[in-house]
Amino acid sequence: MKYDEALEYLEGLNKRGIHPGLEGIRALTASLNNPESDLKIIRVVGTNGKGSVSLYLYRILMAAGYRVGLYQSPAVFDEREIIRVNGRNISKADYGRLVGRVMLTNTESIGATRFECETAMALMYFKEKECDFVILEAGLGGALDATNLTDSDVLSVITPIGLDHCGILGSTVEEITRNKAGVIKRDSFCVSASQCPEAKSVLEEVAKEQGAEISFVDPSDLTCIKYKLSGTIFNYGTLKGLKIQRLGVFQPENAAIAIEASFALSKRGLNISETAVRKGLEASVDFGRFEHIGDRPLFFIDGAHNEPAAKRLKDNVETYFTNKEIVYIMGMFKDKDTEAVARIMAPMARSVITVTLPNKVRSETAMGLAETVMRYNPMVTTADSVPEAVELARLMCPKDGVILAFGSLSFMKDVKRAAALKGNKDFHGVK
Repeated sequence: MKYDEALEYLEGLNKRGIHPGLEGIRALTASLNNPESDLKIIRVVGTNGKGSVSLYLYRILMAAGYRVGLYQSPAVFDEREIIRVNGRNISKADYGRLVGRVMLTNTESIGATRFECETAMALMYFKEKECDFVILEAGLGGALDATNLTDSDVLSVITPIGLDHCGILGSTVEEITRNKAGVIKRDSFCVSASQCPEAKSVLEEVAKEQGAEISFVDPSDLTCIKYKLSGTIFNYGTLKGLKIQRLGVFQPENAAIAIEASFALSKRGLNISETAVRKGLEASVDFGRFEHIGDRPLFFIDGAHNEPAAKRLKDNVETYFTNKEIVYIMGMFKDKDTEAVARIMAPMARSVITVTLPNKVRSETAMGLAETVMRYNPMVTTADSVPEAVELARLMCPKDGVILAFGSLSFMKDVKRAAALKGNKDFHGVK
C-alpha cells in the first residue's frame, strides 16, 4: 500500500471514535501473530508530561547503547513520527506496508479504531527492528488503553495525574488515577512523579494490591535550576549541572522522572551510566510543547489543552516572559475544559485571537471560544483560519512582545506552516 493510501485508510477510521477497552487491540494483534509477546515494554501513562518523559528516557537508553522503539500519539508535524526507532521515524514504505497488513486483518468483526491499528503497526515494526526495549506512551487512561495489552512490563512510569477526559476516565482524580494505575502489573516496578495526595494514595494502594514496588520523585531533589531561552541547567540529587535543551518550568521534573526510571532499570541489570543519562537528557528535543519557533516578536507554540497543562503554561509565561506584552492564538477541541484554560491563561494576554481548528467536527468554534475567553479578557478577536490568526497576531504584537499559540496539539503544525509562509527571516522552520 502506498503511503498516501495508508493515510487515507487511517483517516477513514476516525469515524469509529475512541473505544476504551482491550478487546479490539487483542483481537487485532492475535490475528497478526501477537507481535507484542516478545517485546520488553516500558509503559508511560499520566495526564501531562507523558511525551516529555518518554522522550527523555528514549534518548537515555539510546545513549546507553540500546536499540529503542518509541510509540507516541498524536502526531504533531508528521504522521510517521508516532513510530520511531533510534531517532528515526518509520519510513513511508514501511508505514504503507504495515497499514496494508493491518487493513487486511481489521475485519468488520474486529472493528479496530485508528489508535488500535496504529498501536498494532508500532508493535509489528518494533519486533521487525529487533528493539531491545520499547517505550509505549498511553493514548488515554491506562487500564483500558490499547497500549496496555500485555500482562508484564519491564517498567511502568506514571507522570503527574489531574483531571482530563473526565467523561471517559472518571470525574475525580481518584477515579482517573485508578484507571491509569491499571498499568501497574503484579510483582513489577513503577516510577511515579510527585502526585497530589489523592492520586498518591490510590497508586500506593494499587501497588500494594499487585505486590509491586513503587517510588515517587521528590521535587526537593531538584536544585539550582536556571531557566534560559537557550535551555535549562539544574541539579538532581547528586547529579550536578544537568542540561536540557527543552524549555518549560516543568521540564526539570519531567527529566527527573526519566532519571529515576533509568535508575530503576539499572537496578534490574541494565548498563546505564551517568554519562548516558547526561547525553540522553541533552539530546532530547520535542516539538509543539512550549517550542520556540520564531523571533521579533518571540513566537512560541504549546499543546496545553487542559487545566493542569494550562497551569504549567501560565508558570512558563510568568518565568520566561516577564514584563512582555503577549498575544495569544487559541484553538481547542470542544470536549476539553475550555473554561478552565481560559480562566487561567486569558488574564495575562494583551489580546487573544481565537480560531476554529481544521478538524471542525471536534473543534470548538472560534466564536464559541471567544465568548468563553471574554469572561476573563475582553480583548478578543476571532479568525476564520490559522493563517489569518497568525497574520493578525503579527499585526497586533509589538516586536519586543510575544506571540503564544496554544490549545490542541493538532493545530501546532498549521501554526508553524502559516508562520513560515509569511517569510519571516527570524522564523525557525518546521522541524
